[in-house]
Amino acid sequence: MDEFNNNRDDQNDDLTPQGEPAPQTPPTYVWDGKQNGGRHGRRRNGGKKPFMFLVVAVICMALTMAICIPTILYALDEGHIATSSKPTGESSQESSDSDVSYEISQTVTVTDTPFLEENVLTQVYKKCEGSCASIYVELGKTGYSIGSGFVLTEDGYIATNQHVVDGGTKVTVIFYDGEEYDAKIVGEDPVRDLAVLKIEAKGLTPLPIGNSDALSIGQTTIAIGTPYDLSLAGTMTMGIISGLDRKIPIENDSGVVTKTMHLIQTDTPINPGNSGGPLINMAGQVVGINSLKLIDEYEGIGFAIPINSAVEIFNQLIQYGEVVQDPETDFVIENPRLGVQVYELQAGLEAFRIRPKCDYPEGVLVASVEPNTAVYAAGLELYDIITEFNGKPVKNLNDLTNALAQYRAGDKVTMTVFSFSRNFSQGEYKTLEFILDSAGAIG
Repeated sequence: MDEFNNNRDDQNDDLTPQGEPAPQTPPTYVWDGKQNGGRHGRRRNGGKKPFMFLVVAVICMALTMAICIPTILYALDEGHIATSSKPTGESSQESSDSDVSYEISQTVTVTDTPFLEENVLTQVYKKCEGSCASIYVELGKTGYSIGSGFVLTEDGYIATNQHVVDGGTKVTVIFYDGEEYDAKIVGEDPVRDLAVLKIEAKGLTPLPIGNSDALSIGQTTIAIGTPYDLSLAGTMTMGIISGLDRKIPIENDSGVVTKTMHLIQTDTPINPGNSGGPLINMAGQVVGINSLKLIDEYEGIGFAIPINSAVEIFNQLIQYGEVVQDPETDFVIENPRLGVQVYELQAGLEAFRIRPKCDYPEGVLVASVEPNTAVYAAGLELYDIITEFNGKPVKNLNDLTNALAQYRAGDKVTMTVFSFSRNFSQGEYKTLEFILDSAGAIG
């Protein structure tokens, strides 16, 4: 529509009445709102520029008024333009935002009947949350730690992990509704990482105990606990049973494997603070106790203590304050440790410049014996030669290591040694009988 045309005279206009060529004038570009061209869109002699500018301006103003005035009148009529509430004659100074009112039409609204999903997970959480709690542990003047726990009995026994309360000077059980109770540690088992607390409360709702022996891979589970901070108390996460009877080696601070734990594997997200909280099936029953301490370096691989084995420990802790008898189906196998340092026989004799003056058998030479160990109490001495371990010949270090690996801490064993006299002029065989110490309890 808006076009600019180069106006050129046609062939007849280029000649004078006498047939001579007319003087050439420079082309002009005119926009009048129409399609330009032909004789109707130009002036042969160039026209008067001021007059044309005035015409164009008048036309533009007329078009603007024709478009805007109806729109303004419509808006005023429909209330779309807010007017000042000040009476005529007041200051023309602009009013503040608080003096201006707006009427907002409800184009977007919230439904009067919101959707409330009540699925199995929601029901399980509602059933269990009142029986779960945060465990807040003060560590002297050095700080605090946070774990999780759950109700064992209506009169106030609470289950958690031993490492949650280890070293605590004050323990507080905090339920998710805000109720707080001072707690006493009535019993703890570091080997199996279990502890029982007692609070002065009545009428609590214990969590139902499930059957961890009946679990199958793929079953849905949830964890309820307090990850990271008390502000996240009552967090629920969901996953499945990923594996059963996983044998997990546990190292001490020195990197020595001290025990092997048979645990439930799950991909249910378990974070710092979930330790001691319940792993729950879809019937709302506890099937495991989350133990984050074992999985700090892994993603999507969590482990829980099977509840069937844990119940035996809880009952002993409640009754005696300690474990007085290993459970019939224990989930922890403690690695044994003799508490001795030994050498290959000839290398040891040379290292200690020992020149025996009598015949001596094959075996390994004892270079040191740790005090307060079972084998020390049984009579093992420095520079004894170990020749047999529980009836199996020992000719080198590998023989002793392999023989010891066949047993667990707490087993009763015998060891045959050849003991030199003070000047190494003679020796005698001795049979020592003792109970193997736990690798986690020595050194």
